[in-house]
Amino acid sequence: MTETQAPIPPTAPGPEIIPRLGAGVPEACAMLAGMQLEIFTHLADAPRDAATLATALNVEENRLQRLLYALVAIGLLEQQDGTFANSSEAAAYLVKGRPMYLGGMHELLSQLWHADLNTAQSIRLGKPAALHDFGAASDGEMAAMLRGMHANTLNAGRDFLKRFDFSCCRSVVDVGGGTGGLIATLCQAYPHLQGTLFELPRTARLAQSILRDTPGGDRVAIEEGDILGAPPSGTHDAVLMRALIQVLSPADAARAITNAAACLLSSGTIYIVGAGILDDSRLSPRQAVFWNVTFMNLYQAGAAYTEAEHGAWLSAAGCELVERITLPTGSGIIVARKAIPG
Repeated sequence: MTETQAPIPPTAPGPEIIPRLGAGVPEACAMLAGMQLEIFTHLADAPRDAATLATALNVEENRLQRLLYALVAIGLLEQQDGTFANSSEAAAYLVKGRPMYLGGMHELLSQLWHADLNTAQSIRLGKPAALHDFGAASDGEMAAMLRGMHANTLNAGRDFLKRFDFSCCRSVVDVGGGTGGLIATLCQAYPHLQGTLFELPRTARLAQSILRDTPGGDRVAIEEGDILGAPPSGTHDAVLMRALIQVLSPADAARAITNAAACLLSSGTIYIVGAGILDDSRLSPRQAVFWNVTFMNLYQAGAAYTEAEHGAWLSAAGCELVERITLPTGSGIIVARKAIPG
């Protein structure tokens, strides 16, 4: 007997999810192009017409104008009397030099979205089709990635200041902190705080100039090391681990947490921050579910891990999970405290 597909019910509704998802891609790409061209920075002081803006950017007016109208349609620009101006959100977050600037992350977004296009291939090959091979990357490529991530580290620092009190801390180490924007932001807010950026040697070297230009960065010491091999030197009141556990295998994640906990004072606090911290159901937060797919394309063994998995690693390292916070972006923070001996 030949199998046949069930007929489509005559009352079946038209597709809704498929066109909605497809429509979101060009909108995101228009935003990315605007960031790459620095359109929003060029409109920071006053509205401009397409011809004036095209001259400033040294591009063809007709092609630029198409993008400008697209940016108006998605709400990042406003158009009036033939001129274009930033929307309030673009003015706050996409103008270079302003405190909340996010436009520099276009380099990172471009890499991540390219990786997502390789999902089917990663599954077919059984390995990441857009592998982030940090060892093979040139210094220029690594520096571009660090620049793209810097705005996110600064925003993470601001968020930490709103959520946590570091007034009783004397020393905090940021393990795998990239450019050190998170720990620098804490040091700027707490003049008594001594910060340390613990990073792999090449990353530490490339991050140094970015860190020195960051408010609070002059009070951050840089220690070269590998958290998979040994703990940071000395003892600290708190350890920060942002966007680190998600790039490691389960065995390496456990080892990293154990080594991080080893440099904590008794009753010290460890903060694990990640885009991929899942509920135990693995179905939420929604953003973390999709980060789990992205990680598959980028890393040999990285993944979005569940709260229970984090809890088990922390317990084995002598720490007790205190709370888990899910941020509006879908990222998460796990807070744990090192047990007092005896």
